[in-house]
Amino acid sequence: MFETILVPLDGSELAEAALAPAVELQARFGSRLVLLRAVESVSHRLMQPPAVIEPPAAIAANVELIEKLTAADREEAQGYLATVRSRLAGKDVETLVVEGAAAAAVVAAAAQRGAGLIVMSSHGRGGLGRLVFGSVADAVLRQSGVPVLLVRAKLGDG
Repeated sequence: MFETILVPLDGSELAEAALAPAVELQARFGSRLVLLRAVESVSHRLMQPPAVIEPPAAIAANVELIEKLTAADREEAQGYLATVRSRLAGKDVETLVVEGAAAAAVVAAAAQRGAGLIVMSSHGRGGLGRLVFGSVADAVLRQSGVPVLLVRAKLGDG
């Protein structure tokens, strides 16, 4: 039924709450898991307004710095996903790092990989909390062309 299950992760315990149900579904349906992590793109970082008007030399230096930061983020994301993958030893797991806004990256990756299901966690915020902080899960739910299983993560005492 679900040949491919996409699991977006951001490096947090909260996001990893989606792993257990994803692995359970994988076992039940013989699926392949795709662990995804999105990193902010160079172009998005370049669109951030500078604090002051900068001379061309400073802009060029900033572009180089931003490219290095993005490469470092990408490397960190790949290392993180490799660690998560190693904890799922013996499972059919692929890792994928993409650049872009999280929700758009999840929806695009699901389409590109032919995912039949997206399993992700949610902060469980509603109302004002969602309005103020936004919700990647909410955006994925609204934009995805495939089913989304939201796992409401409960961490600590809350």
